Amino acid sequence: MKIRTRIATAVTVALATVFIGAPAFASEEGERIDTLAEFSSAGQPVDVLAISIVGIVLLAVVLIGSTLVGNLFEKKN
Repeated sequence: MKIRTRIATAVTVALATVFIGAPAFASEEGERIDTLAEFSSAGQPVDVLAISIVGIVLLAVVLIGSTLVGNLFEKKN
């Protein structure tokens, strides 16, 4: 598979993820959640291990998703 196709597939999966997740944040129903309350301010410790684990999981999801979608466009011999 060409690298150009893999990059296009990864971008498509990333955009699809944004469009799927955006309605959940834009919803007016129910109790409003303060999304900024979860972030640490200056002087508070940051959990580097948790951030690293989330980054690795997200990277794996994007790579596996792009590979699966990219396989749909691969020519069969």
